Amino acid sequence: MKHSNGFFISAVICMTSLTLLFSSCSKNEKELQAPSPAPNAEEMTNYLVNQGFDREHIVFDKDRVVIESDIIMSIADLKQRVADWKAKPETEHRRGTYIVSNTYNTNIKFYLDPAIPQVWRTAIQGAVNNWNAVNGTRLGMSIVSTQAGANTRVFMGYENANWIARAYLPGSDSRPGVTVEINSKYNSMSASQQLFAITHEFGHTIGFHHTNQATGVFINGTPTSDPNSVMNSTVLPWNGFTAGDVRATQILYPQ
Repeated sequence: MKHSNGFFISAVICMTSLTLLFSSCSKNEKELQAPSPAPNAEEMTNYLVNQGFDREHIVFDKDRVVIESDIIMSIADLKQRVADWKAKPETEHRRGTYIVSNTYNTNIKFYLDPAIPQVWRTAIQGAVNNWNAVNGTRLGMSIVSTQAGANTRVFMGYENANWIARAYLPGSDSRPGVTVEINSKYNSMSASQQLFAITHEFGHTIGFHHTNQATGVFINGTPTSDPNSVMNSTVLPWNGFTAGDVRATQILYPQ
């Protein structure tokens, strides 16, 4: 998720780190050399991946990019495509392949590591209260005192990076996302934004994707535009769920 100053909260489906590798053959084909990445190469790469291309088959070469060996696009054209894409963000409610089964969704249990500071504990309790207050749904959450009895572990991490927190989505076993990690770099963020961030992350653990990114499946019956949704990746001061947030939850977890 993106903070108002450019920071992100991210949903983590797999914790494996992917490294972007660039390579091209030299004229004599004896060596592999790394061409210089174009300006904003990572942003352009993310756009192409979002469009369905394989990250490992995107190679920047001077004033062009070669995609999957036989697709060529100029850097100027690609920059314009990225600009157009950013200017028209998706704001639809979306879900992942899996959601939490009825075996678990009436009482999703969160265990808080002892190292979590009070400011985040307050936000976590507030997020639990927020989700429990959604009417017309069977969804329930609680905080438990032992990890053995929990579905999801919440813990602190640190990285000098622009993500605030990140969470697993539900897996193929239809259990809640297994962890939520909070970046201690943002311990001094406002309490209202911390509450928004944790409420957002708990949304990932029950299967919601970002509303402003074209991943996941559109939830039929929800608004086609909901820029203030808690599942938007921009961290806002907490101002309650939107009507679209409530409707999406009712559809995924009907009473």
